[in-house]
Amino acid sequence: MKEREDSLNTLKLSLELLKRIPKGRTVTAPELRQQLIDVNQEFERSPRTIQRLLETLSEFYNIERDETGKPFRYRWKE
Repeated sequence: MKEREDSLNTLKLSLELLKRIPKGRTVTAPELRQQLIDVNQEFERSPRTIQRLLETLSEFYNIERDETGKPFRYRWKE
């Protein structure tokens, strides 16, 4: 049952991230991480975990990842 609970928590976190990625402007992983913590302490994860999840989401969704500087910036594609 632990695996299922972990999967459900990852799904919830992914959905929250997707809701917080803006259109028309960019946001960084640290900014998104802080937004998640502000909303619910349950979403507190390491910065690297958030970065990995954003990398995966940008592969499967219409999310642009700007790698010209660090930290990388994310937004929904036009």
